[in-house]
Parts: sequence; structure tokens; C-alpha cells
Amino acid sequence: MSTELTTRTYELEYNPDAIVGAVALWADARTGARSARRHDLLRDKRRVANAFFDFTGKHPALVTPLDVKTWQAELEGQGLAPATVYARVSRVSSFYTWALADPDLSQVIRSNPVNLARPKAPKAYQTESTQALDDAEVRALVRVVKDKADSGSIVGKRDLAMLLFYLLTGMRRREVAQLRWGDVKINGTITLTGEVKGGDYVAREVADPAVRDALVDYLEASGRLEGMTEDSPLWTRHDRAGKPGDPLTSHAFVKNLKRYAQAAGIGDVHLHQTRHTYARIVAEETGSIIATQDALGHSNPATTRVYVRRITVKKDKTSKMVSGRLGL
Repeated sequence: MSTELTTRTYELEYNPDAIVGAVALWADARTGARSARRHDLLRDKRRVANAFFDFTGKHPALVTPLDVKTWQAELEGQGLAPATVYARVSRVSSFYTWALADPDLSQVIRSNPVNLARPKAPKAYQTESTQALDDAEVRALVRVVKDKADSGSIVGKRDLAMLLFYLLTGMRRREVAQLRWGDVKINGTITLTGEVKGGDYVAREVADPAVRDALVDYLEASGRLEGMTEDSPLWTRHDRAGKPGDPLTSHAFVKNLKRYAQAAGIGDVHLHQTRHTYARIVAEETGSIIATQDALGHSNPATTRVYVRRITVKKDKTSKMVSGRLGL
């Protein structure tokens, strides 16, 4: 490892330039080369780690768990959400884990100070920001996006197709955003094949014609349908003339989604709410946690209950039968 952080002196001095270099190496090593958001992730990781070391003003080898807790308190004092604070502290931990695995850096950096100071992980989806949208909110949101698509906007047509993918399949953010043409087979329905959380590859049918029609409409209107190859991204950016450009990141789609939500009068939204909304509707329609678990692709029913335990109403399939039997 070539970095000035490995240089031993009588006192390990705080060297901002050396830290910036080491942080850049860490971020590059720990960010997927094929990630559509690689540029954004690299920037965010470097910003968080550099901000931490600027705050401590110490060589990484001299940082203590108390320094980590003090920085955590500073972040909380800024009003950041618990999940955001946890994510930032975890990135600092990732830097130390990387450094400890390097033969040279580990001669100087001997421990991970985050191990004794990491905040408790917030419960998954515990805030209102990740709750399901109700039916009226979904209809209003779709109406706004559809109006833009119907006006002839290529971006509107793309965003409508993406939104329907999220709403009608319950797929995760990354699973939709990183789809390529080779993952899609269009006949009477759509069949999707791709990697899901955990690294598995699954195939799923999307039977509702609205998804197929919106996707084909977008690809035809943008002039992309005939030229698609196996590796072509399903979603691309479009300039003002509607011409396709770089692959669209989920981050860019979310920015548009928030604007649509404001126009629909439903305030701020988070993309993961589409998955919660899908789970809510499946649970309400089936009255079954098992059916909902299968639809979401969860291996553990406890994970599914996080999505539906507060909103699912188990359908009554027996009371009339029992009442009739008893002559009530």
C-alpha cells in the first residue's frame, strides 16, 4: 500500500493530504465497478470519511471510540435522521475494516474505533417516511406522471414506465434501476430475469399489460426500441431534444419522483414506499402473510411483517360459516 499514513514518526501526525489519499483508495476499493451510481457513491463515501477525519483532527491510528461518539453527537445535533447518522458512522467503520486488511496500513492502524462506539441500528422502516401510500395517493401520483407522459414528454414516458415497474412488481430500487434489455422478454406479458438482493437470479412474470404498454411506448417514442442490445440499459437520461444519453441512476429518478409527489399534493415521498405500497395491497387482497412474503421475495416471514403488520386486515372467511352452523 503506497500511502503516507504508513510512515512512522515519533508522533503520528495529522496529515490531511495523506488521509484524503487513503480515503480515495478505500472508496475505490469498496465501490462496485459496475454500479450505475459509482460516481455518486465515490463522492459520498469520500465526503463522509474526510469530514470525520477533519472533525477529529487526528491521524486515523489515534482516533478513539470517544472521538466517534463525539462526531455522532455532532451529526445528531445537526438534526440528521438516525438512519443517516448510522450510515455515516458505518462508512467510517468500513474505512477502518479496509485499512486493517492491508498489510502495510495494519502495521500503523491497529484497531477499528467504531466497534465500541457504533450507534444502535435503527429499526428497518420504522418512520413514517417509509410507510405505504394509500390508494388515493398512488392514483394522484400516477395521474401526474401519466399527464406528463401523455403530453409527449420522453422523460414523462420513461418515468411512468419506471413508476409502474416499482408499483406493480414491488421490486427494490436497484432491481428496477439496473435492468438491461437482456433481462426483459416481452410477449403477451413481460418476463424479467435479474439479480435480486442476496445475489440470486430469479425470473418473474409481470402480467399486467399497463407495464408492458408503458415500457414499449417509452422505448418507441425515444427511438430506442429497434436498436436495443442485450447490454443496453432499460432506462437512460434524455436531453431537451429527447435523445438518449447515459444510463439513468435511481438517484435521478427519485429527484423526479419527489417533484411529481409535490405536484400530486402528497408531500415528500421515498422510493421504497412503492415496495411498502405493493406489500400493503397484496396483504389486504390476499389476507395472507405467506402470499405477501412470496410476492416480496423474502426468505424470512419476520421481514415481511415489518411491511404489513400495522396495515393488514386479515379477511374474514369463516364467521358466516360458523354463524350458519350455529343458527345465529
